[in-house]
Amino acid sequence: MFKGMFSASRIDLRRLFLVFLALAIVVPFLTFAGSSKKLYVDIKAGSTQDGSSSHPYKTITQALKKADKNTKIYVSKGTYKENLVVPKSVEILGQGREETIIKAKSDTESAVFLNGGSQLYALTIKNGKNGVKVSDGGRVKIIKCRIEDNDRDGVVVYSGKLNDSNKVTISETDIRNNGRNGIFSEKRNLVIYENDINENGSDGVSFESGVKAWIAGTNFRKNSGSGLKVRLDRAQVYTRNNNFVDNKREGVEVNAYGVAGRVDVNKSKFVNNSNYGIARVQRAIFANSIWNGLTVKNSSFAKTEKGEISGIFKLLN
Repeated sequence: MFKGMFSASRIDLRRLFLVFLALAIVVPFLTFAGSSKKLYVDIKAGSTQDGSSSHPYKTITQALKKADKNTKIYVSKGTYKENLVVPKSVEILGQGREETIIKAKSDTESAVFLNGGSQLYALTIKNGKNGVKVSDGGRVKIIKCRIEDNDRDGVVVYSGKLNDSNKVTISETDIRNNGRNGIFSEKRNLVIYENDINENGSDGVSFESGVKAWIAGTNFRKNSGSGLKVRLDRAQVYTRNNNFVDNKREGVEVNAYGVAGRVDVNKSKFVNNSNYGIARVQRAIFANSIWNGLTVKNSSFAKTEKGEISGIFKLLN
């Protein structure tokens, strides 16, 4: 049965940011725990099921039908063959990503669809058309999960407003072996922190225009496309302390269509990527000054087949 879970004159801005980020991730799981509704799920549940810890539901779907706003659903170890639609402000918490597995019942649908305010914690999510789809509104968190072996993208994020109330946080999560991208995002506010994004069928992370993102402490390894692919137009993408290793195209690929944006690559390592460490691809006719929006600082390059940073490739339709 499921038993429970769980100096003086100069400020180091990076450490301060990491403290705030850690609080943003951890606090929601600790604050107001007594005031939220709790439901329990155990695949070994008996015939009497009311969602209590002593009589849990057998499926997550049963619990979701009874979930209200601010409900926490605690899921015991086991493999749950379900496709889930998670309502607003509902959390699903597993016993650990090695122990609690959501395996899509239908591979023509995403394994999990998240509405605003919902959260996934300590789960494996696999075998869907996509792993996780995120709706166009509300704050969402995916923490300490594994998202693997989905037909298309591991995580798909729909377009939404760029304010903090719409932020999508993906942290301490393994995203691997998905058929296309590890993460694909339309215009949205994202934090991607301390993840492993490896061996996906296309790019590790792919951003459309207008994305606002902070990416830190993440490994991009052995993806069949580029580790990170960004559209420069209207971007606000800041990266720090990431590793781009053994990707079959570029470590980072930046595409530009002629609208100003910002992509900062800082304190990152590029090792053994098949083409360039960083590639610049121009897809329309515009002034070279647009490329001033791409900055690379304090980064190292090793065993890069074609070079560290490419010239500007003009691919005009």
